[in-house]
Amino acid sequence: MKKSRSHSHSRARKVGCTVSAAALMLGVSHAATVGFNFQANYCSAPSYTGSPVTAPAFGVGTNCWESLTPMNTGYGCSGGYITLNEVIDTTTSTDGLNPLPSGSLSVTWSAYTANVSGFGGYDRSPPHYTFGGNGYHPGEEQVYWGFLRDGVNFGPGSSGGDNNQPGYSVDIVGLKSVFPNTPFVIELVASADSMETLTNAFIIDATLSSTQSVIYASTPPVGNAGDTAWTRGVGGGLSTVSGPVDADEVMIVGNRAEHVPNPGGFNRGSTIAGFIITDQPVVTMSPQPVVAAKGDNVTLKPIAIGVPPLSYQWRKGGIAIPGATASTYTITGITNGGDFDLVVTNLYGSATSKVSTVTLDRISVARGPDFVLDTKPTGTAHDGANHGATWLADDADPIVVRSGVMEFAAADPDQIAVAADPDFNSAQGTIMFWMHSAGTTGGGNEGAMLFDRRSDQGLVIVQHNDGTIFVQPSGGVNTFSSLETVSDDYWHHVAFVYDQRSNGVSTIYLDGAVSAGQASTGTWSWPAAQKIELGHSHDGYWRSFNGTLDDVRIYGRALTVVEVAKVFDDDSASLVAPSDLKLRFNFDTPPPLGLTLSWISSGAVLQSADDAAGPYTDLPFATSPYPVSAQLAKKFYRYRHTPVSIISNPYDM
Repeated sequence: MKKSRSHSHSRARKVGCTVSAAALMLGVSHAATVGFNFQANYCSAPSYTGSPVTAPAFGVGTNCWESLTPMNTGYGCSGGYITLNEVIDTTTSTDGLNPLPSGSLSVTWSAYTANVSGFGGYDRSPPHYTFGGNGYHPGEEQVYWGFLRDGVNFGPGSSGGDNNQPGYSVDIVGLKSVFPNTPFVIELVASADSMETLTNAFIIDATLSSTQSVIYASTPPVGNAGDTAWTRGVGGGLSTVSGPVDADEVMIVGNRAEHVPNPGGFNRGSTIAGFIITDQPVVTMSPQPVVAAKGDNVTLKPIAIGVPPLSYQWRKGGIAIPGATASTYTITGITNGGDFDLVVTNLYGSATSKVSTVTLDRISVARGPDFVLDTKPTGTAHDGANHGATWLADDADPIVVRSGVMEFAAADPDQIAVAADPDFNSAQGTIMFWMHSAGTTGGGNEGAMLFDRRSDQGLVIVQHNDGTIFVQPSGGVNTFSSLETVSDDYWHHVAFVYDQRSNGVSTIYLDGAVSAGQASTGTWSWPAAQKIELGHSHDGYWRSFNGTLDDVRIYGRALTVVEVAKVFDDDSASLVAPSDLKLRFNFDTPPPLGLTLSWISSGAVLQSADDAAGPYTDLPFATSPYPVSAQLAKKFYRYRHTPVSIISNPYDM
């Protein structure tokens, strides 16, 4: 199968790939940069088809990119081994092609079909997987979108995951018409939809019959290699730059790809999404913004290509930094930030990287949210951040009036959150509260969240859709429900007394009496860092609570039947087991205004003290943003940080 298209239009020539000003000053007769982008024709899903470059990518201007004819994927159209050809000259300016600065190129490429990677580039949060139409950003992601298959990994008609077909090859003829008086270098762009690692590729000088090997960057790691969350091994990267080539014809071929069936197997990809040919410098990956703490060592690391020798000059705020003439720049023991960039120069021109802003981290303070105060008589206070719940002076059912309560609306949804703390990690304990609700409502699959402290461990206490109280530890161990219901628009007292040990017993109490019990069938434990959530869960599976809560308590031991009944009979009397209380929200007064502390450095440990001079105590589970209550007494915060070395990874685009 072979397709060809050649263009000769009278349309005005686009500007962008001509001789640079630096090259003219140096007296060089020619300098050029051309990028080539492979596209896929995804016949069964037209929205995936094509990704012509519409913004600068990898340091190459939009008008210097040639987006080649889309190759069939074999999904909904003919597949097999396909060969395509494109002729590009100084007048081509349609269908993703742009004029060359001079000359004419004939590009022929072959592969056992193409595919789309779904690779969203390095500026997306994991899992870096963006299917759903053309889910890419203009620029680099458009180059990553389509790629030529390597003949091995998961092509149409494959058997056992392998095609065992020939890999890709690319043949470019006419390069001396574009680079008549200069050598050039080549850098490859790879992407794939299924791999753990990328293997090397080869650049062949057809004039001299000589071969160079280029290696794809090992960082960031690609695929599901155990150190990344990229789904299905979707990933990609740039190769090392070739040595200088001075030839009219160059071929590019991938190394033999490998697929070893799981378990214990791997996919070593040999695919190509595009390539760049240039004589003048190009900064294909710029150093990225960095947030550092005082004392950190920061290294700015770009990827620059071009015919050697290359010279480097780092700048801060546009002013050259004396002595900063290496390809990377390290700030040792940083004390202040700034805007840094790199100017790369060779005989044929110069290029300037994007600005990399280095910011010195600090704790910032913002107003809000309101804070629910822990009113237990002794011990460390564990105040709760109030996210939308409304304080009411009283709330009555037909029998009982309770004063000082918090109202939760499922439609908002509302939540009170308490930071994780070892105080809450006891193997035996009691969680209790008063609740008033007419039933569950709103989104979510089932139930309404009353108490949640579960991630990979922990448990939830839920107002089930049938009105019962439902308790579910992680993994489904000891899951059970109350016999009676609470969704009758009356106030009810709920207590869950637990024993995590394998021979322990857990009990649900309703209105002071035992409702249901469950012998432990396996151990469970509390998550170290998961906060306590009242009224609304971080897990979207559950509905949010619609009703009111009062007198929320957490005890560090299992209360007895008599003690639970005493709290129900008169919770306004002297506290039951006050020395065992780890938290109490009685909601007697409106939540006062709180503050939120924010910082960025991941290795920082927040500390607090009652005096500016200290002593300071670590808050080991405090993560940014961290809400704190506005208290009557002064409180001081800082963070403790062990200096680290930070590399501004150029792949974090």
